[in-house]
Amino acid sequence: MSEAADIVRAHDRDRWLSTFFAPDAKRLHLLALYAFNAEVVKIRDTVSEPHLGMIRLQWWRNALDSIYAGDAAPRHPVAEALALAIKEGGLPQQALADLVTAHEFDLFHDRMPGLTELEAYLGEAWSRLIMMAAMILDRDAAKASECAGLAGVAQGLALILGDPRRRDPFLPEGMDVQSAIGHAGNRLAQAMTLLPALPKSVLPAFLPVSLTGLYLKKIAAAPDVPLAVSPLRRQAAMWWTARRWG
Repeated sequence: MSEAADIVRAHDRDRWLSTFFAPDAKRLHLLALYAFNAEVVKIRDTVSEPHLGMIRLQWWRNALDSIYAGDAAPRHPVAEALALAIKEGGLPQQALADLVTAHEFDLFHDRMPGLTELEAYLGEAWSRLIMMAAMILDRDAAKASECAGLAGVAQGLALILGDPRRRDPFLPEGMDVQSAIGHAGNRLAQAMTLLPALPKSVLPAFLPVSLTGLYLKKIAAAPDVPLAVSPLRRQAAMWWTARRWG
C-alpha cells in the first residue's frame, strides 16, 4: 500500500473506503488528493501555536507553486503523488490553494461571522475536494459542480457538528446545533436531487457524502457526544449506496 493510502486510511476512513469503488487506474490519484487534504487538515492537531500552522500551510502553497511551475515536486511522498493526480484530473491550482487557505480558520478561535462565510468555508474546504475528485474520475465533470457544492456543505457541516469539542467557533451567532443540523439536512436533500443526473463515472467522489444522513441522525440524537459510527456500519452503508447508485 502506498504512503498516501496509509495516510487516508488512518485519517479519512470514509474517503479511503470510497476509493475501492473507483476504477483501479484512478484510485491512486484519488488517494493522492485525499492524502493532501488529510495532511492539510491535520496541521491543526500537530502544532502548538497558530503561527506554526501557518508556516506548514505555506509549505503546501509553495509545493503547489513548484508543481504548477513545472518544477520537480518537493521530495515528499504526498506532494509527489499529488503532482500526478493534478495531471490526471487537470486540477486547477486555485482550487487546491483555496482549500489550503480555508483551513487557516481551523488554527484560530474566532467565531464564524455568518452563514455566508460558513458556506464559503465549507465550499472551499469540502465542496472543492469533491469536485476535484470528480475531475480525476472524469475530466468532463463540469455538470457535477452544483451537486458538489451542496454536498460539500452538508458533509462538512455534519462532521464539524460531530466534534463537540471543536465545533463552537464554526457556528455563527444565532445558529445552534439543531438549526445547523437542519441546514445540513436541507443542503444534503438538495444535493441528492441533482445526483441522478450525474455521469456514473463521478459517483465514487460522492460516496462519502452518502453517510451524511446517518451522521446527522446520530448527532441529533446525542448532540453532546462525539460522533462515532462503527467502521463496519459505514462500510456496509457505503457498499449498499454504491449498489443503489450503480
